Amino acid sequence: MIKKILAAAAIGAATMGAQAASNLVSNGSLDGSTGDYVYNGVAPSIATAMPSFGSTPGTVESWDGSFVSIASNSGAWGSPSAVHGADGALGGYVAGIQSDGVLSQDDIDLAAGTYLLTWSDANRGNDQSYSVSFTGGTVDYLTTTTFSTTNSTGWKTEEVLFTTTGGTGALSFTGGTFWGQSDSTSLIDNVSLAAVPEPTSLLMMAVATLGLLAWRRRAQV
Repeated sequence: MIKKILAAAAIGAATMGAQAASNLVSNGSLDGSTGDYVYNGVAPSIATAMPSFGSTPGTVESWDGSFVSIASNSGAWGSPSAVHGADGALGGYVAGIQSDGVLSQDDIDLAAGTYLLTWSDANRGNDQSYSVSFTGGTVDYLTTTTFSTTNSTGWKTEEVLFTTTGGTGALSFTGGTFWGQSDSTSLIDNVSLAAVPEPTSLLMMAVATLGLLAWRRRAQV
């Protein structure tokens, strides 16, 4: 009986953890583009250096900025193909950050607590760097963190753990390398932001589950 109670408590705690892990980012798969290769605005330095650089504004639900929306079944991405190298983990599209382009989502509401931000990245062309930040009002919840993608690696998972006192903010991926004519691009996909359950909350859930099962046991006697 004790084993059954402990098992049920563990299941209850795990369920609570799963509920807390709901993605707080909308459209984290970055799907819903208007074409196979669409510029959702041109990065500022690219527009300055190459005024003739054309752009067909697209729309990716919930995301803003100057990034490229790229169909994940595109084959022209080097050897091996970065887009094809995700072993089926990609959705219909990925986002590409070039030069000082920005991929951002505003109005993300966070309660006080600890959060885990995860995403997938890869590279097209030459090496590219980008920073990740979460800001709200005058408070920086996530100190700007720099990452890089290199042409010699495929898709990989990145993560940042941070704590906030709560508020509404914006998540941004900002490019840091001017690619000129080299066409280097950091590819981004599978963005997820989830609350991390506090150990005390999990313990309280386990204790509550134990108490409920014990009460049911006594009621059946």
